[in-house]
Amino acid sequence: MIRFDDVTKTYMRGQHPAVENLDIEFTRGEFVFLVGASGSGKSTLMRMVLKEVAPTRGTVYVAGKDLSRIPSWKVPALRRDIGMVFQDFRLLPSKTAYQNIEFALAVIGTPRKVVRRLVPEMLEMVGLEDKGKRLPHELSGGEQQRVAIARAYVNRPSILLADEPTGNLDPATAGGILDLLAEINERGTTVVMATHDRTAVDRMHRRVVEMVGGLVVRDEERGTYATPAPVSVISGNLPDDSGHREDHPLEDAQDGTDTEDASAESSAAADDSRGDLSVADGTGSASSPDDVLEEDLIDEREALQVRDEDLLLEDAFAEEPVVSGPSLDETEEERR
Repeated sequence: MIRFDDVTKTYMRGQHPAVENLDIEFTRGEFVFLVGASGSGKSTLMRMVLKEVAPTRGTVYVAGKDLSRIPSWKVPALRRDIGMVFQDFRLLPSKTAYQNIEFALAVIGTPRKVVRRLVPEMLEMVGLEDKGKRLPHELSGGEQQRVAIARAYVNRPSILLADEPTGNLDPATAGGILDLLAEINERGTTVVMATHDRTAVDRMHRRVVEMVGGLVVRDEERGTYATPAPVSVISGNLPDDSGHREDHPLEDAQDGTDTEDASAESSAAADDSRGDLSVADGTGSASSPDDVLEEDLIDEREALQVRDEDLLLEDAFAEEPVVSGPSLDETEEERR
């Protein structure tokens, strides 16, 4: 399903590689946790799967296809078979839960009859069948993440990438999100989840791949977050030598998530494999090269139109009345 053959990625000459000599395979139907300190290469690995950045050396295969041989105009089609879930949800704030999911179908020309069937199915699957008319700010964090997962899965992708999907959630809510991802995995979708969530990894007992300084140092079936393996940094068995991160720091000071530095972004933006897909991220500000929300959903003929979200959706959606919802601070019992 996903294979890396001797893959190295260096963003700038003279820097420590973000990923080095990577030889690993994720088979169809697997659930894999990627763990490691910030700057270990997890996000770069995911970006190469999305063909958002290209390896400096080596070959990446997705669904049997050599990504280096896929032209830029075919990248949107590739990404439609890869769902992506983020820590910060990245929902369109002016659209209801129903419309956020509908958007993923409308922009690829799905017939309205099919949309009307699939969206309610997705809302029911994620346990939000009665909240389709609520805006994101009217939903709790866990509910927003469920909408984001439904949007990522509505096209039934063969691969689902999740970058810290439980990072902003309390333990109980995070458990529900893990159960949802496990259900999607049981339906045949390969799930690769990058996380620092010790509880999540220990609870699931799935395959665990640990990265340190761009290298895979541990690959365990039914693993746990900590390990006695001497090569593990997150277990405290090996010093966290993060000096090379000055070359490409991945720690975001705002939220602690993995992001590439400015030099990596500029280098990636110049890569032909990205194509001309820079679009608005749905928050009213221009998206950075790291943002792939719209890139996952929009084919090339619509990439420019989506800069004006309201114009794109004017014909695609029939506006529905918004149901006033509770504040985020209310408990479920108070809402009832």
